[in-house]
Amino acid sequence: MKKIFYLLTMACLTGLFQACTDILDTAPTNKLSSGTMWTTEESVDQGVIGVYYSLQRPVPGSGIIGASNNIGYYAYEAFGMTGQGEYEIRNLFASSVKPDNSVFSFTWKWLYDGVHRANAAINGIQSAPIMEEKKARLVAECKVLRAFFYDRLNILFGNNGLGVPLYTEPVDPADCNKPQSPEADVWAQVVQDLTDAINEPTLPNNQINGEGRVSKGAAYALRGKAYLITKEYDKAVADFAKVGECGYGLYSDYKQLFKEDQERCKEMILSVQYIEDPTGYGTGLQKFCAAFQQGAADSRGCWTDLQVTPALVNLYEVIVDANTVKPFSWSDYIPEWDEVSALGTPNRKVFFMRDSLVNGSGIKTGATRVSANVKTELNKLHVNVRPLYIPEGNEARLKAAYANRDPRLAYNVVTPYADFEGVNSNSTAAAMYTYRWPVAGKYYADQATAEPKLNPGLVGYYTSGHCNAQAEFKYIRRKFVGEGLEFLRREQNPIDEPIIRYADVLLMWAEALVEKPSPDLAGAKAKVKEVRDRAGVPTMDASFSDQVTARNYIRDERRRELVGEGVNFFDEMRWRTLKETKFSEKVAQHAWGGTESTGNTTYDWIGDQWYTWPVPKAETELNTNLTRTPGWAY
Repeated sequence: MKKIFYLLTMACLTGLFQACTDILDTAPTNKLSSGTMWTTEESVDQGVIGVYYSLQRPVPGSGIIGASNNIGYYAYEAFGMTGQGEYEIRNLFASSVKPDNSVFSFTWKWLYDGVHRANAAINGIQSAPIMEEKKARLVAECKVLRAFFYDRLNILFGNNGLGVPLYTEPVDPADCNKPQSPEADVWAQVVQDLTDAINEPTLPNNQINGEGRVSKGAAYALRGKAYLITKEYDKAVADFAKVGECGYGLYSDYKQLFKEDQERCKEMILSVQYIEDPTGYGTGLQKFCAAFQQGAADSRGCWTDLQVTPALVNLYEVIVDANTVKPFSWSDYIPEWDEVSALGTPNRKVFFMRDSLVNGSGIKTGATRVSANVKTELNKLHVNVRPLYIPEGNEARLKAAYANRDPRLAYNVVTPYADFEGVNSNSTAAAMYTYRWPVAGKYYADQATAEPKLNPGLVGYYTSGHCNAQAEFKYIRRKFVGEGLEFLRREQNPIDEPIIRYADVLLMWAEALVEKPSPDLAGAKAKVKEVRDRAGVPTMDASFSDQVTARNYIRDERRRELVGEGVNFFDEMRWRTLKETKFSEKVAQHAWGGTESTGNTTYDWIGDQWYTWPVPKAETELNTNLTRTPGWAY
């Protein structure tokens, strides 16, 4: 299943280490296109694997998580509407953001590293001593990958007509001196690369149960997306239809879709591959996104650096009956919600506090009673709000707000007072926890100071789980997170990261149908319904009553379905909706919403120039032919 990276690992162990080192070097050099790199079939294979390797870890970790290592696509969630971060996100969203911000320079270099590796491979393969059919297939694969890198470059740095420099041949770093090509020309190159791949007979239709390489289905999906962005909607619709004809489709079980066994199922069209290997080919999502008491067989204690936003959680609808859904509203469950909000949103925490009594008896945790922790928090609230706390029943009142919701909410997010499976204090056994707040200490289920041990009469009462920072009560990621001892290594998880899956294609297809000059609202509803039917959620005609309603509903559906996959940020950028969806709040939020922060993230809208990331300042100094991005102060 993870054949690409197993091949890479084995090659490094069996005499091709230097080739691996050349290919995986962080900066593209002329070694990639040298005559020695492409002279054997083995080196060609490793050269192409090096292009695939460029897909990994696209986000710098420092300032985004509590570590300096680069991380995966899940980190993009903190950039969009659906996610948030514990740290300052390198001041990316602050009013002080400038073109010398390291996120801009890292992303530019990461994407062009992929472009240059693809160029070197496409050029080098042409004269390599391998069979012509294999040669053609590998070139097609590298063109699809190059198209992906240019897609991201154009969305981030090239939109609004500016474009980015186009390189389609190997070039020495010292000669990277091209100006930007217009945005339309970059999209034309993306389309041409993908068309070449689609027209290549040796490229397989799909990679279902395959090696994890690109396929015609991936090429159609990416080309359809390019047509969607360039507003060629009929072409986009035709390409999205071809993805299904290539064999891709929805997997039957949304909850199980994100487990290792389904990584090569019919829904996964293009993924970043990872293996559970101590040498660094795994993903660290578990460590940086999971609840504190989660972990793996080698280590306990996860950091919860990246979380889910209340705004996303509130988008998951209430299922009224088999044919009806309605928008979620807190006031439907807590009548005093709006009244308390008017006194200041931090006062809403009164509804989120844990029970301090069970069956009339007080709960002890550590060296204190839970009631003491609750009293400390209550005393921070408005005097008129404190009586709304219910010592026995506060948890049940809150849990009711998360019941009868779109099932994807429970599959994607650990909500307050939900249960999750973690590990014990030495990661030798699985244990169940309930996500509660406030907590008195970082206790594990097997420790004597854990609540069930101190309160033996509480049958079925789990130890309280929490964020790494005990003072926080934020929505925690559940999607992709291992349960119990599912993983061997906390920081090297084996779960692949999907870049494109079929549900994404269906929802882009629906988007294209709505955006056509003569919108096909019924057709759009049918595509959205396929996605929602799989999750067991009704789809109503009223959601597609007119173009504006349908457009907004599809956008919300993409947010609900694709949360945690690093898709939302790029959606918000191309929709130009971040001002309303990200910057409407000032800081990262607790589950009760508002603008109370326990981290350092600040959201200050600087203007519409934010939608076009600036060419990094260092790049404009190295290449004076580059046009500085309008609106940014260099």
